[in-house]
Amino acid sequence: MRRLLTLINYHLQILDSMTEINYKFSPNVSPQKIRVIKTADKILSGLFKKTKNTTTPIQAIKEVTIVQFAHIGDLILMLPALKKLKAISHYKINLVVNSQNFAIASKLKFVDSVAVADAPWFARGKKVSVLNFIKQLRKIDTDLIFDIRGDLRNNLFIKFFTRHKVFTGYDVGGGGALLDEVFPFDHNGHGTGFLDPLFEYLHLPHIDISACWDADDLACEAVRNHNFPANFMVMHLGAGAQSRRWPVQNFIETLKVVSADIPVYVLGTKEDATAEEIQTISMMPNVVNCIGAYSIPQSIFILKKSILFMGLESGFSHIASMLRKKSFILFSGTSNLNVWKPYSFSEGQVTLLNHVVPCNQVTGCGKFVCEDNICLKHISPFEVSRLIQLYLQNTAFFV
Repeated sequence: MRRLLTLINYHLQILDSMTEINYKFSPNVSPQKIRVIKTADKILSGLFKKTKNTTTPIQAIKEVTIVQFAHIGDLILMLPALKKLKAISHYKINLVVNSQNFAIASKLKFVDSVAVADAPWFARGKKVSVLNFIKQLRKIDTDLIFDIRGDLRNNLFIKFFTRHKVFTGYDVGGGGALLDEVFPFDHNGHGTGFLDPLFEYLHLPHIDISACWDADDLACEAVRNHNFPANFMVMHLGAGAQSRRWPVQNFIETLKVVSADIPVYVLGTKEDATAEEIQTISMMPNVVNCIGAYSIPQSIFILKKSILFMGLESGFSHIASMLRKKSFILFSGTSNLNVWKPYSFSEGQVTLLNHVVPCNQVTGCGKFVCEDNICLKHISPFEVSRLIQLYLQNTAFFV
């Protein structure tokens, strides 16, 4: 025990010689947890200070593996850069995602292989085994591995349970000492640019993602049991966190107005609305209830056929933006707007409804659950439906 304490104290002293790290913690992370992460970082810096791999030349890298353990929106935002990486390089490109994202990732034509690894800390609504996660990671064997999250937990597990020549990533959430190459992180940069430092490291040119991304790059699964009208709108009810959700009754009030002008297909999971609310939607004229009826790839197919989208701050809103759809997005105050807003390929493509409130803290409150939820409560059905009506009146699609 005395030896252990001596070792810990020794490594804590390294703080004085360490470069100050500009951490990126969500506002809802407790001060105690932040202290634990920073203490672990100090210890790891001492243990791995002289063990970094600096001997692998870039010329020896033939295979690049991108790790994205997080949620659908995070994956969608990086896809244009991933396609660009494949298009302008000779590398074999591998992608590692969680089970939920596999349905999308497995259909990408610009990725050579896709593997699944379910990190327990990113699992929503289901139990994930740490042992199974390790088993999944042990299958990974690559030249360069890049985790775009910058998370102590990710760095630890990738470091010890994958086979790689070079481990690269960000030092913003702990575990930077485990990386062979630490990339600079743009704290106010948009999510579509998270792969930019990798391009710099590999000496690849920068190309605007608008020039290389096409809506058809996002694969889907055809829905053949339905005849879709020429022009229709998609409304998506869901969001991954309670704090980013809008009352379903507000969606219903919006539907009453906009469905008089254009057919509306309502998407979401059965968990997004009560049985009574789903029944109400099903009975509305000019509204097609698709809640819980289709998979994500099938839902993408439906959205591709539409001319207009309305939804919340969610992965599906990022899908709509990557399909270059005109979108009306209710963006909560939980996230940094500059980093996580849906990408717009043209001026006016995405209309954000975002009411700034005192608890927003500019970069977002970070809450997944909010009892008050005033940042969304202040957005009224009248405001949303009026914007959609104005858009329809000023386009050739007005029915």
